[in-house]
Amino acid sequence: MSSNDSTTPFDQATKLIKSGHVDQAIQLLDQHMESNTSDTNSQELLAMCLYRSRRFPEARDAFTKLTRMDPRGSAAWVNLGAVENLLKEYRNATEHLRKAIQLDKKCAPAYYNLGIAQKAMNANSMSVAAYKEAIRLAPDMPEPYANLANLYIDMKNFRQAVKTAEQGCEKCPNFKKIHLILEKAKSLKEGIRREEAPLGRLVDEEELAKKQVRVGGRDLGATGRNEERDTLRDHAKTIRQYTRPIVAAIDSHLHQQLHVLSLVAAQKDARGEGPAAYEQLLDTMREIELMRTKSVATIAEIRQHLEKTDPGL
Repeated sequence: MSSNDSTTPFDQATKLIKSGHVDQAIQLLDQHMESNTSDTNSQELLAMCLYRSRRFPEARDAFTKLTRMDPRGSAAWVNLGAVENLLKEYRNATEHLRKAIQLDKKCAPAYYNLGIAQKAMNANSMSVAAYKEAIRLAPDMPEPYANLANLYIDMKNFRQAVKTAEQGCEKCPNFKKIHLILEKAKSLKEGIRREEAPLGRLVDEEELAKKQVRVGGRDLGATGRNEERDTLRDHAKTIRQYTRPIVAAIDSHLHQQLHVLSLVAAQKDARGEGPAAYEQLLDTMREIELMRTKSVATIAEIRQHLEKTDPGL
């Protein structure tokens, strides 16, 4: 680089990166930041170079420094959380991604990375909610569909996995991964239908087929009864999916968050903790309400379905 070159270190580093000399760019930016501690653009570029070079611990430290230089910049908090996910520092990632969401409630990448952290901590229901919010905010972003569909597969909720993957295929038709996940989800869903007996083989289907359903109801054959059981089983799975996490959310999150809020109220000088704790409590309450609404709606579907099947009910 010529000594007469009047371009900034940021410009010089950008040229080095474009020519494939990323390590030289990192060295240049690192030296520049030693005496230019307020240059946020160069600090961000340094952090991104470290990230792309897979030097994740150094990238984490660089993004941490950037959040101190510009604490109101949501992108820095998102990138910090994303690197912490790669380093399996999920609790820190969750805290920093929530900070990004406080700064920008419409930040889809923050919700997406939050879903990754929560899934890693086995907070599946909260991860589902985070991925759904990312999809709502950025419906053309393919990764949340893939992660959510895979999460549903892990939860053995294959119907929702298929539905999510289908939505992903529709919105992001060029994203090959979502098509593979859709095929996998369909295969698993069909496999379960073939392998599972209605009601766990507690009913003698041949005997049941000879009986009338109920006076005033409609007469179903063996095939019809199997279809009815399949429908009710799917509904029951949906109810279990949304009701079990309600208890888990209350046990693992709500009590602790209420305790934190009570401590904050008792210590007026706990700066910054009150809003964060309140936001976490609101997130948990929104999640519980969503699951409750889904459960009630599914129960209503069951009631309507039974009324059609057997008007005497």
